[in-house]
Amino acid sequence: MNPPSSGPFPAGEGPSRDNLDQAILNTTANLIVVLDPAGRVVRFNAACQRLTGRTWAEVDGRVLWPFVLPAKDIPGVEAAFRTLGPSGVSADYENQWLDAQGKPRLIRWTNSNLSGPDGDLQLIVATGVDVTVERRAEQARMESEARFRALFEGSADGVVLIDPHDPGVPWRIVDCNDAFCLMNGYTREALIGQSIDLLHDDEMMRRDGPRYLEWIRKAGNAWGEGAHRRRDGSSFPIESASSLVALNGHELILGLDRDISGRKQSEANLQALTDRLQHEAHHDPLTGLPNRTLLTDRLNHALARAARTLQSLAVVFLDLDGFKRINDTLGHDAGDGLLREVATRLQATLRPSDTVARLGGDEFVVLMTDLSSPTDAARTARRLQTVISRPIDLGGQRVTVQASLGISVAPQDGKDAGLLLRQADLAMYQAKREGKNDLRFFAPELNAAAVERLDLEIRLKAALESGALELHYQPQFGAQSGELVGMEALLRWSDPELGPVSPDRIIPIAEDTGLIVPLGAWVLETACRQAAAWGFRVPVAVNVSPTQLIRPDFVETVRQSLARHAMPGAALKLEITERLAVRDPVLAAQRLEEVRQLGVRWSLDDFGAGHSGVASLLHWPLDEVKIDRSVIVGLGQDDKVQRVVVALLALARGLELPVVAEGVETQLQLDILRSLGCETVQGYLTGRPSPPEALTALLGHSADTGPTSH
Repeated sequence: MNPPSSGPFPAGEGPSRDNLDQAILNTTANLIVVLDPAGRVVRFNAACQRLTGRTWAEVDGRVLWPFVLPAKDIPGVEAAFRTLGPSGVSADYENQWLDAQGKPRLIRWTNSNLSGPDGDLQLIVATGVDVTVERRAEQARMESEARFRALFEGSADGVVLIDPHDPGVPWRIVDCNDAFCLMNGYTREALIGQSIDLLHDDEMMRRDGPRYLEWIRKAGNAWGEGAHRRRDGSSFPIESASSLVALNGHELILGLDRDISGRKQSEANLQALTDRLQHEAHHDPLTGLPNRTLLTDRLNHALARAARTLQSLAVVFLDLDGFKRINDTLGHDAGDGLLREVATRLQATLRPSDTVARLGGDEFVVLMTDLSSPTDAARTARRLQTVISRPIDLGGQRVTVQASLGISVAPQDGKDAGLLLRQADLAMYQAKREGKNDLRFFAPELNAAAVERLDLEIRLKAALESGALELHYQPQFGAQSGELVGMEALLRWSDPELGPVSPDRIIPIAEDTGLIVPLGAWVLETACRQAAAWGFRVPVAVNVSPTQLIRPDFVETVRQSLARHAMPGAALKLEITERLAVRDPVLAAQRLEEVRQLGVRWSLDDFGAGHSGVASLLHWPLDEVKIDRSVIVGLGQDDKVQRVVVALLALARGLELPVVAEGVETQLQLDILRSLGCETVQGYLTGRPSPPEALTALLGHSADTGPTSH
């Protein structure tokens, strides 16, 4: 036998045929072994040596099997070897070889049998390929598909595989389980190959399929509710989860559908019961009008809105003159009929936005909102007196009643619901004392607040045009590290006659008059310019009004301010609050996302103050929440406040949103917030709002400055 060549050919000689053959064998990655009829090794190429760890010297001229085969496989291989014919190529077969670590590797072989001049078998040339990884992958795939099929068929929910890429059949059903068929009233044969739109009331997937597919790709696992149409034409609600799967390299959609008819019916029954109980708890059973509880709630909401919009509202207390006489004369049924008729007339006379309530007996209260002046309330009250005084038919008996009315106006008479009701009641009794069938104001003078508001609006506009406004900045610190992490820009205005004017007075006027747009643009531009002057050491936060947010040019305004000052988006943080109503929350969410694409972060202000809804946290692309100072103020003094703060922090953490606590004014508040893991603090304890020049030194050594030192 000839050993493999281990070096260059001798000088002056060309390569021998044997050397050339051996070189070719050693250059291939395939396993090549040449055996004689007794199974002894004639050739054992480099690939075989690398796999088995056996050298040529070990196997040269020796029977191969003990060196490479598991002991249990040797008898079978020897038996098969003895059956080899003298010539030809065998069909592919597989067996296991042991690698250098003694671990089995699966090899696919092809044998070429070579015969000598006498026709007897002389050599067997076996060529092998290691298919271990391929076979393992195939086995894993088969097991995965088996598990998938078991889950597919065994699921109690409807499971369907859909091909969204079929050009001929939009969203073609590839397969479905028995539960899916039963749910929809079809056989499997009737569904497979059909568009899923077979189960819809319209060609929804033909129309919206591409957009829906993109949604699934982005969401990863898209969930929603919809409806299917059974074979008999009836519809039923479903809960559906859709995800992408790849089978044999083809992208499919795996849908899991559940019939939620029972749940929806239970929800509807529960909602109907809840609505009925809610209505009974808040409405007068005789007239169906709101009762005192609902009136008070609406009045509180109206007062809050009036405080934001700087408009007036009026509370009108109405008492029927002579009702007792009619009730005593014609009976309680007639009295009840009279009260119902009066309620109907009052409702028909008022605007849909107004409220008329019955407090009991013959007392009614009317709430009128969005008034320009007290005169509007008086005019409407006179109309109410007129419609009440028209004759009323009570079982064939025509009667006439009149009414005495008292009016209180907010904000000039107060901003408390109970106070306004008492004032209107007193005014009504004054009208009764002065002869009945009349009306009286609690405060008859004109609304001084409206005059003041107009004056303030004029002054604000002049201040904006003349450059009399300025920004102060309040530092924000890492609660744990003590490092300066940000600045919030805060509007400041000192009028020559009025003195300092609170932002709480400025912003509502600006919102209502449209000044908020140029004012907001000025604040943004000024804050960006100051951030650039500071070298973008820390992010600067700017408050944004919803009125600004939904404007078509808002994103471009932000982009231009960043560009003018070469300011990276991450150096700017915008704060949005739900204290001001967002007219279009869907559009607002879109604007937030567009601005976020610039690298700018969003913070939800007033978190925990009763204005920021969980829906905003779920649907708006936020990066941070700020716990309102109204929550922090009681921290350390009231255990309930601490429990609220803990709950707010837990909610924010659940949504992976960092938290800024504003209004931190005591060391105890800071210590508690630190212990609760709050990320950032802001307040008078750590730093008061200051002009920018007063903060330059702080920015220069922010790393050495802790919250407790301010």
